[in-house]
Amino acid sequence: MKLPHRDRIDLGPSAYEQFLEREAIPVVKGYFIEDLKEVDLKPWRRMGALGCYLNMGDQQETDAYICEIPPASQTLPQRHLFETLIYIVTGRGATTVWHDENHKRSFEWSAGAIFAIPLNVSYQHFNVSQDAVRFLAGTNLPHLLNLFHNEDFIFKNPFEFRDRFNNDPDFFRHNERLTVRSWETNLVPDVNAFPLDDYPMKGKGVRIMRYGIAGTTYGCHIQEFPVGSRSTFHRHGPGAIVCVTQGTGYAMVWREEDKERKRFEIRPGSIYSPGDLMYHGHFNTGHQTMRHFAMRGRSPKYSQDKYRTPLHDMIPLEDEPPEIHAEYLRELAKNGVKEAVSVVKE
Repeated sequence: MKLPHRDRIDLGPSAYEQFLEREAIPVVKGYFIEDLKEVDLKPWRRMGALGCYLNMGDQQETDAYICEIPPASQTLPQRHLFETLIYIVTGRGATTVWHDENHKRSFEWSAGAIFAIPLNVSYQHFNVSQDAVRFLAGTNLPHLLNLFHNEDFIFKNPFEFRDRFNNDPDFFRHNERLTVRSWETNLVPDVNAFPLDDYPMKGKGVRIMRYGIAGTTYGCHIQEFPVGSRSTFHRHGPGAIVCVTQGTGYAMVWREEDKERKRFEIRPGSIYSPGDLMYHGHFNTGHQTMRHFAMRGRSPKYSQDKYRTPLHDMIPLEDEPPEIHAEYLRELAKNGVKEAVSVVKE
C-alpha cells in the first residue's frame, strides 16, 4: 500500500476561494456539465453581464467561466494579469482591446469563434445582435491569485506587454503553422471548420491542432473523432476544460485505484474536466464527426513537454480492460453505426 508523502495542509480558504466569494456569482464544481447553454447564470457586477464560474476537476491551477451578454449590450471594460481563452457558443459581436484609450483595436466574431485576450490589455465585449451572446472562457487566474494573493496586483497592474500586443492593425489576422499539429494565430473564426492534422497515436482517424493564441502560454487544442472512432485512454496533469462543439458520444474517466469508471453522455455544449492523472477517453457514437475544444497545459511555443513525467501516458487499446471497447461496440450497434476501430482479440 502506497502512503502519502506528507500530511495534507489545510489552513482555510485560498486566495482564489476568497475571491470567488466576493464575486458573488454561482460556482460549479465537479467533473461534468451536460450543456453550458443551460447553466443558470446570475448578474455579475464586475463584468456588467450574467455569469457563473466553473472551478472543475478538483484543482486550482485553472478555472473557467460562462458569461452571457444581453442583446444590444456590452460588458464593462476589463483588465487583468491572467490569460484568458474564449470560445463563443452563441451570438455575434465584437471585442475591443487597447493599451491607450485613444488607440483601440476591434475585431468581430460569431458563434464558433475562438480567441484570446492579449495579456493585461484593457478590453470590452459587445453584443451587436438581437440575441444573447453566451461564451465560455478559460483562465489561469487560480494559479496566479494563489501565487501573489493580491487582487490589486492582478487587476490593477499598469505594465504593458508590448511584445504580446502592439496595436498592429493585422494582429487578429495573424496565422502561422509552427510545426505538425501546431498553429499560431490570434483568432480562429470557426472551431468546427479549422483544418486539423492526423493524430494516429490517439486513435484511428483522430485529428488535432494545438494553438498558441495571442501570445498565451496557456494552451488549447481542437480535436476530432470520425464516425465509429474513439480515443485511447490517456492522462495528464490537472486543469483541463473540454467542451464538445460538434457530434455526440460519451466520455469516460477513471483512476487506477477506482473500482468503477464514470461515464458522461456528451453533446454540443457538454463540458468535462478530468482530475489530476485521471485516465479519460472520448467516444464518438453518433452519425457525424465529433469535435471538442480543450483548454489545458502550455501552448506550442512555450511547451514543457521535455519535462513531462512518465505518468502522463496513454493505454494502448489492446492493453485496456476488454469491457471498455465491448461497451463501445454495443453503443455503436445500438445507434446503427459501423465501427472504425477494432482491437486485436486473443
